[in-house]
Amino acid sequence: MPHYTATLEIAHPLAELFTFLTRPKNLVQLAPPDLHLELLTAPDNLTLGSRLVWKGRRWGVSQQMTHEVARFDHEKLIVVEQKKGPFARWVHSNHFEATAAGTRILERIEFDPPGGLLGYMVTAESIGKDLEKLLAYREKKLKEIFG
Repeated sequence: MPHYTATLEIAHPLAELFTFLTRPKNLVQLAPPDLHLELLTAPDNLTLGSRLVWKGRRWGVSQQMTHEVARFDHEKLIVVEQKKGPFARWVHSNHFEATAAGTRILERIEFDPPGGLLGYMVTAESIGKDLEKLLAYREKKLKEIFG
């Protein structure tokens, strides 16, 4: 199964960064503008079983995605799985670790590309390139917010 991993180093205390990332309304500002990401429904704070419904535009197609928090360990781990959306499989894990400089976040995204006609254009390689840009943007925004 294809996957992408990245490590983000943010010079900010783990507790505050974790709290920020468990508020879905904050996640929208961490997505590049070209994704046109909108949060349609979500709780105020993530917990185990929380459902988030997103709308975005990518590959020339407007899409809706439903994600669910599959694992949640306070200040240690958040795992979100796609329940409905364009990917055959999508699991996004965030592992948090306090460091002397602040917080380290290990992000791992496991995915299977879409099926059907979209799957011919959207390959694991192209998804990997998109994820590299997305997580670089996310790290930049987090450093701006918490810098």
